[in-house]
Amino acid sequence: MNDLPHLDNYHVDHLIAEGGTAKVYWGIDLRSGFPVAIKELKLRHMSNASIRDKFRNMETQLMLYAQHPNIPKLVDFLDLKSQNQMYLVMEFIQGRSLEHYIYREIGLIPEQKALPIFLEILDTVGFLHRLRIRHMGITDGVLHLDIKSNNVMMTPDGRIKLIDLGIASRMGADTSTGFGTPSYMPPEQSSGGRLGKYTDIFALGVMLFEMLTGRLPFTSDKSNPREYRTEIRNKIQYEPTPLMKQFYPPLSENLQYIVERALAKNPADRYQSCEDFANCIKTYMRERK
Repeated sequence: MNDLPHLDNYHVDHLIAEGGTAKVYWGIDLRSGFPVAIKELKLRHMSNASIRDKFRNMETQLMLYAQHPNIPKLVDFLDLKSQNQMYLVMEFIQGRSLEHYIYREIGLIPEQKALPIFLEILDTVGFLHRLRIRHMGITDGVLHLDIKSNNVMMTPDGRIKLIDLGIASRMGADTSTGFGTPSYMPPEQSSGGRLGKYTDIFALGVMLFEMLTGRLPFTSDKSNPREYRTEIRNKIQYEPTPLMKQFYPPLSENLQYIVERALAKNPADRYQSCEDFANCIKTYMRERK
């Protein structure tokens, strides 16, 4: 317990998540009594100006100005120069991740339930893609770049929350740095190519495949992390999208086509916006009904 942060106005109780650059703790705002999630930039990254500035000037500001019911609200930002630490304090999301729901509760989500959930996720990502925050230089939207089932929270009242804007980037601002989760990364993201809406579209296609089948489309043995990343990258680059029917026979060929288009190797062959992706699903749902 001694390694927990000691912060004015907050009681930090326990660690709830950890990633490559940050740790997230569950805590209490002592002023309001409300639970909060406290994200701490790992000490070894405080000397990296790019990561530090992205944490302070991109992720924090996005949470402040991206006002959407499916994006967590910013509570506070702490830049403790005397401790050489930064903390982002946000509302705590009650519920479980989509990943937990799939792999520990339900196995796969029947399409009549999966598709409405997915449309809500598409709406949220589409909001980021259309976002304008001029004082931040965001004039053409924001890419999430780490869309995955573990970054979607499902609340008890049935809503979703899209979390972790840690590697989000201005639309068209740069090419890939290689950050992201290998199983969800399209060829251009893993190989330093130009990024666009189509990059998030690919990750959304992986997520929809995962929701409908209870497994990822491209997998590998994780025992050797370096070989794992290489093998996943090669499978995504060269192997066709698996047939979903082999994992869940009731799935239709039309739904297979919808997912395959999102997972196209060439960015130009994918849906070019979340709205296009959503319209295709809505048309399918009407015809299926």
